[in-house]
Amino acid sequence: MTVIAFKRRQVFLAPFLFLVLVFQVYSVQVHAAQTYESCKATGLLEKAKIKRIVDGDTLHLVDGRKVRFVGINTPELDHKNGEHDPYAVEARQFLDSLLDQFVYVQTSKSQRDRYGRYLYYLFDEKHQSLTGQLLAEGLGYRIAYPPNLKYQSCFQETENAARHAKKGIWRQHSLQWQPKGGFTLSRVFVTTVTKNRGGWWLETDQDLVVNLPPNVMDYWPAQTVFNFEGKEIEVRGWQHQRKGRKSAFKTWVLSVKHPNDLLEIKVSINH
Repeated sequence: MTVIAFKRRQVFLAPFLFLVLVFQVYSVQVHAAQTYESCKATGLLEKAKIKRIVDGDTLHLVDGRKVRFVGINTPELDHKNGEHDPYAVEARQFLDSLLDQFVYVQTSKSQRDRYGRYLYYLFDEKHQSLTGQLLAEGLGYRIAYPPNLKYQSCFQETENAARHAKKGIWRQHSLQWQPKGGFTLSRVFVTTVTKNRGGWWLETDQDLVVNLPPNVMDYWPAQTVFNFEGKEIEVRGWQHQRKGRKSAFKTWVLSVKHPNDLLEIKVSINH
């Protein structure tokens, strides 16, 4: 009788547990949608038309301006060999749907990057952020690059929702650090912290040092930086290999511009 009662209880609970799971997934998806919808434009906008899509975060307008989205880095397209990063094609396809259509652009504080591209926030016809929509679908990584920090809190919430829902890039992203140039998002252990004319330097247990450059040091109080020593951190940004390095130094340098891109992992770690 006990076995029969247990089996009946299992049969009764199965549909209930399934409904709970469905509700949780639905709630996460709704939260993600509501989050990016809150990334609505504020301030002056300029109406523009898209001529060509380069990749998920770069496009050309019909008037000749080449635009780089602010606040996001999408997976890289390999235009030469076709060895694309995961979800690079999907990010491009998302923007392809806007080809020859009107969008709204908003200037950022620094105007252009070192390649001469215009650094803009872009919005659809409903004034909803395109960056927010890409992040909501897991088609890019949020990045904070001062002084262009408008909508940053919204982008952060949107990415967190997509990450929690394991959408797009978050289905298979590895946080293991890799020695390669370009954008990275990794978790590493900080062994020592030092400061000199080049800013703060966080040595790690990998062949990597994290640099907080002098022009952004005001974002980090000294005690906050020193507290990273002996901790695991999650860090994102662009890393490069040192040229003509001395053997005493790490091979790879990753520069971080804002505290949103360097977070302490609040769990116990065994190293």
